[in-house]
Amino acid sequence: MLLRHAPAGPLGCLVDSLWYSERGALPHTRERSLPTGCADIVVPLLQDHVLRYDSERDLVARRLHGAIVQGAGDRYFVRGTGGASVVVGVHFKPGGAAAFFGGALPALRNRAEMLEDLWGASARELRERLQAAASPHHALRVLARHLMQRLADAPAPDRLAAFAIDAFGRDPARARVQAVQQRSGCTPAQFIRRFEQAVGITPKRYARVLRLGALLPAIARCGPRDWAQLAAGAGYFDQSHLIREFRELAGVTPGKYSPVQPDQPTHVALAR
Repeated sequence: MLLRHAPAGPLGCLVDSLWYSERGALPHTRERSLPTGCADIVVPLLQDHVLRYDSERDLVARRLHGAIVQGAGDRYFVRGTGGASVVVGVHFKPGGAAAFFGGALPALRNRAEMLEDLWGASARELRERLQAAASPHHALRVLARHLMQRLADAPAPDRLAAFAIDAFGRDPARARVQAVQQRSGCTPAQFIRRFEQAVGITPKRYARVLRLGALLPAIARCGPRDWAQLAAGAGYFDQSHLIREFRELAGVTPGKYSPVQPDQPTHVALAR
């Protein structure tokens, strides 16, 4: 079972979705999670920890207890998926996590850390309330209320970052950092610093991830095709450029990319 809720109001400006997942054991025990350029909160309710691997070759995982925050990234990470699972989470919009984690985002790039290290005891209390929720929908309401309470003391969003995110998102295949920077009125150094502070990764890295993310759903639905034509339409210089970028960000070539499900294009099972 997977429930997703798109919040409204002030929270909806920062959060893409609140979600609740409940499933049995999967045939695979690890997944490659492809980058989205956004941060996430993950709260395990059945198990007391989540597993993260430094690479797909590692046999020993980092065991992170309680809720975690997964920082925005520009490359895939490997997570453990063994056993049954009940999880509640937050998928932030680009730049949306800054209201809840402030200056910590750049240090969280491509990293997962325990939420308690950033939020203190309130992270543990939140998990306990979610575990005690009477239903999945109730759990999502509890999570939304907690975020709204934290939002009351949050700083105002950086308008420059919001402008840049909107500009990049209008046409991911044609997004060019220099053009957006020049329109912003900031120097290159100012533009990079403020964008990274708000999003967690630099504008150039974000544009690369955004371009890949726009491409994934089509490949997930339709499978292999004319890669040269696809590369041109997606804004890559040529087929070789597409393959290099895909391998670097996703850890696999486009021809070997096979998501767990077409509607979950950022999740790729790893063989045992």
